[in-house]
Amino acid sequence: MGSPVDLDQKFFPYCSKIRYVCTLMSTSTHLHHPRAGLPQVVTPPGYAFRDVQLEMSLKPFYDTTPETRDAVITEIFYQWHALTRHAESISIMFWIGDGSEILEYDGDMAREFEWGRYHGSANPHKWKLPNKKKEDDSDRAAIGVNIEARDPEKKGLHSRSYIYRENPARFSYNWLRDTVAAFKKIGQQITGKKILVGETFDIGPEFAVSRFKYDWHREILCQGGLFAGQFITCEAVLEPDSRKYAGFPSGIPAGTTMGRFLGRQTRHLLEDCGFDFLWLSNGFGFALEPWGLIGNVFDGAKYFPEMAAKTSENILRFWREMREELPLKYRIRTRGTNLSTGVDLASDASPLAGIYDGNFGVDAPVNSPWAALDGDFGIELAGWMSHMCVHPGETFRFRYYTHDAWWMNSPYLDRYERNPHDIYLPLSVSRVTESGAIEIPRDIAFLSIDDSHGQMPLAVPNEVTAHILRAREFAPDTAGPVIWIYPFKEYHRMALVAKQPEWVMHGDWFVRGAIANGVPVNTVADADVFAQAVQADPAITRGRILLSPVPQPGSADEKLLFGLFEKGANLLLYGPIAEGSRFLEPLGLKLAEPLEGDFELQLEQIPDGETVHGRTLRHLSFISGGAYREAASSEKVVHSAIARQGVHTRVAATSAQHPSGGKLAWVRGSLATDEYDPEDPSPINGPLLRPMDPEKFFPSERLARFMLENFGWRISVTTETAAQRRPYMTAHRHRNAVMLSGYNPDEATILRVRHPLGAPLLLGRHNRIVHGATEISGEIAWQREVRVFVESGGDAVVRCKIDCPVMHGVYRRMTIFGTTNSRVNFLVDPGSDKPIRILRDALFPYFQGNFVEPKITQTEWGPVISVDNVTGWTLFEW
Repeated sequence: MGSPVDLDQKFFPYCSKIRYVCTLMSTSTHLHHPRAGLPQVVTPPGYAFRDVQLEMSLKPFYDTTPETRDAVITEIFYQWHALTRHAESISIMFWIGDGSEILEYDGDMAREFEWGRYHGSANPHKWKLPNKKKEDDSDRAAIGVNIEARDPEKKGLHSRSYIYRENPARFSYNWLRDTVAAFKKIGQQITGKKILVGETFDIGPEFAVSRFKYDWHREILCQGGLFAGQFITCEAVLEPDSRKYAGFPSGIPAGTTMGRFLGRQTRHLLEDCGFDFLWLSNGFGFALEPWGLIGNVFDGAKYFPEMAAKTSENILRFWREMREELPLKYRIRTRGTNLSTGVDLASDASPLAGIYDGNFGVDAPVNSPWAALDGDFGIELAGWMSHMCVHPGETFRFRYYTHDAWWMNSPYLDRYERNPHDIYLPLSVSRVTESGAIEIPRDIAFLSIDDSHGQMPLAVPNEVTAHILRAREFAPDTAGPVIWIYPFKEYHRMALVAKQPEWVMHGDWFVRGAIANGVPVNTVADADVFAQAVQADPAITRGRILLSPVPQPGSADEKLLFGLFEKGANLLLYGPIAEGSRFLEPLGLKLAEPLEGDFELQLEQIPDGETVHGRTLRHLSFISGGAYREAASSEKVVHSAIARQGVHTRVAATSAQHPSGGKLAWVRGSLATDEYDPEDPSPINGPLLRPMDPEKFFPSERLARFMLENFGWRISVTTETAAQRRPYMTAHRHRNAVMLSGYNPDEATILRVRHPLGAPLLLGRHNRIVHGATEISGEIAWQREVRVFVESGGDAVVRCKIDCPVMHGVYRRMTIFGTTNSRVNFLVDPGSDKPIRILRDALFPYFQGNFVEPKITQTEWGPVISVDNVTGWTLFEW
């Protein structure tokens, strides 16, 4: 046995400068650890993961010795043990460089390769960010910032790169092969789990110096868009090359496509080094310009739908040819783009359905990590849901941004300031299956487990794991209050066949904005799948709001949704309405002459407590699904929001009710971006729609939140200034409770929430109830269980808390205090087999007093016990 190795002294502070000693043995003997060989744990179903993916650079390996290698590997598996113990398999994903180690591989295992040993872009002369037309002081999202003007001496990481430490290690393919094998051996010995190891491929100039991309074969780089000359395009055809490659020992012949070359090179490297899967990064394979709004179909101002079929076919050809060279036993995991299915279809004809249906052995894209940089959790959630509402694998993957191994930031520690909102919000997401049940992600990934210095701070796995496990403990178990009916196949038809990309572009951007304005959208259902779910479980619509773009006249989606409305379902529709739509008449609408530009917004329905600043509505036709045509069919009809432009009026939002009880609301959704000036028009680039000046302009997506009041919900936001960022909120169901999760970028804003059952009492808080709604403020990130709702009784501060059972046979005790002559509605926990006791004026130890006989009523929100005239301290026990 070798002597103990002091990681703090020899290998730099892996554990945040906490001294850590592990015992190593020579590589020829069995690696022993005091905790190795523990029996497999029994994992509760809610916690189970299929796979936990730990992503890392090579920076923690400060030298190439077996001692260093084994020490790092051992540390990794024990840092993440509290999470990985609940997984079927553990994946280690190497960010070696940028994939050039694949492209340049010639089969010589003794050869050294270039790797990501940098802070900042390894190819800084190739990293040119587009300039914004208007500067601001935000440090969110470096994309679009005029770096040259802000860094004239070129000291920053976007202007140049730095070696991450003196004398970094030099790695060969032999070392890489041995390290892959060591991960599998040591990981299996410590955890008893199946260990998979993967390789990554990236499109850009960030991670490692690339001769192949920027010197040998510049023809593979995209020629247009935001990142012309920087990003590889998957439709590229390589020029002839006489160099030796592992898959092309005589050189690259003329006409070799990117898909064929990458597929063959990847097969050789994966086989030779023992890798199990490939990760395609930063949208590669999904769009030709995966970071921007623009592409072959959309130039930032106009659409070219005639380009869609060819562009879509070129992307699918990449996948076909890559898979002809790379066997299906090597699964392909994907990052996907930063945007959504609809936006990618409208801008770049991205054929996601064809990729899913093509038997390419591909996993659905994960949620984009860009929300950590740009603060836009609306596009993160909307984009992810649009990608996984259907998916080609056994499950889909959630990914969390813990560290950045290149750009000197550790999002959990600095960008998020240890707040867990980007855990609780996305882990409230679910998709509806054909049976009407819901599916949550069973795969999870972490980018990355090491930081830009190669350190692995203990605080990160410890704290993040705790939040992940809490989110799983209270994970969704049925569809949430709002179900986004996503027309996955219909959007493909509209963009690729019907030549209506502007409708598709609008739909996803509207939902992104609705989420950013506080609409709790976190359950998604593919429209075709939802039709099957309704057949399997007709009750799936009860107590829920179906959020959908207005379906095309005569379509199966229109037949489904209108039929559900007639049967009593609640619909919240958005977007333009086509001639002949069945929804025009019940909404009191007609189609008038097309308009665009600025409108004065008249709001007839504003939630109590809402602060409204700007009242100008700007409608840009090219991102609003066409011109503004929806007008009132009769002056007698009162609509919720009216847009006026001179003598012309258009309806911005309205509602109706069917005799069956079904409620219908609609928001037109006029979209705009500060990047586009109608008086000086020029194409927009993105990558996001920049918000308009809130002092003057009103975001139409906010009307979707206003319209929730038609369905019994009230969600309002009070701000002091127009510039204050507004909170996000999701709502999911767990054991019949409502789980509210939130992110408030400005904790001084006040969020007020009312559920159809009353003001929700957030467990573990003093709840201030104002005008029948609960105020939520003071916390940046939160997730709270809600099982009790209060009606009537006036304004109050009501405490809701869990009391310790201190009683044999009692599962849970919940007490509330502060109500006065109120009606209390209690959502029954169906997971308990204990009888429920309710005690008014409760006094410990709760055996005597005014007991209430519980009467359970089956409601559209689940089984409820209602107690009237509640005052003082009340106990619910089961």
